Amino acid sequence: MPAISVIIPMYNTEAFIKDCLDSLVAQTFTDFEAIIIDDGSTDESTRIAASYASSDSRFRVIGQPNKGVSEARNTGLKIMRGEYVTFVDSDDCVAPNFLETLFYIARLHQADIACCSIQNINETYKENEVSPDVAKLKNTTNSAWLTPEKAFCISLYQDSLPDYSAWNKLYKAALWKNKQFPVGTIYEDLAIIPDILLIANKVAITKAKLYLYRKRLGSELSTQINHQKIIPLLGIAEDVFEKAKSKPKPLYKAARSMLLSASFSILMRTEDSEEFAEYRKKALEHIRKYRFGTFFDWKIRMRNRMAILISYLPRSLFFKFLKKGMQ
Repeated sequence: MPAISVIIPMYNTEAFIKDCLDSLVAQTFTDFEAIIIDDGSTDESTRIAASYASSDSRFRVIGQPNKGVSEARNTGLKIMRGEYVTFVDSDDCVAPNFLETLFYIARLHQADIACCSIQNINETYKENEVSPDVAKLKNTTNSAWLTPEKAFCISLYQDSLPDYSAWNKLYKAALWKNKQFPVGTIYEDLAIIPDILLIANKVAITKAKLYLYRKRLGSELSTQINHQKIIPLLGIAEDVFEKAKSKPKPLYKAARSMLLSASFSILMRTEDSEEFAEYRKKALEHIRKYRFGTFFDWKIRMRNRMAILISYLPRSLFFKFLKKGMQ
């Protein structure tokens, strides 16, 4: 049984999958399995991934019809064998000591989850072109730990570690028992990761930038940020908030901040038209109901504080400044 299972959802990333898998081959921690879930790829991704599986017994490729990243991750969760599990997107990379460092700090602090910082990379980045920022972080062991409640709050305030992304974290596999990513939305991480943080015993963190997140124009979020598919964000934030109402006040306040952040995003990213009228109305209702209390929460992000201030302007001016100044 491997110590760590690495789940890699893959769909048509032939330009990047080699960099991703090479970064796993280069890991200083070798006791892992890499489960590549081929989510119905129609390009050369499948062939490239299969070549790794044929030459390295730690890699295997599982094919399925295209169902989306959530279903791909869920497939990996069903068949993983490791004591720990992590998620790596097929167009991203990880630093050579990604697994070693997270495994180390998880054991050091006896924490169910370990989390690192991310470094943004662009489409032309190659895994073997290690940047100075990553290179100098080798052997970094500076770390700390948080209570699950603190980790939950930080993830929803969106200003520090841990965030609510699925990747850049190492989890005790047992946390995912009877848990799965929701399907049919591009905000699947927000729907599940805060809950996972909350059921952990501790969350260990390091500021080392060990997860290399590739920003590219063709990614799902970048192509749909102004599209109708942003709409589920509001419902997910509402669900998180409803669950937090019965929890201690700090958790409630963090979820309230996320609800307002999602509401402002809906107004910023949708047109003032009949198509989005219902969602924009709900977003405005949330803002008007919770803006006063949220404004005096010193933990909220500055951009949310500014958005709350301009929300007191006349409607036309509010929308104008929100579109122009808050993006």
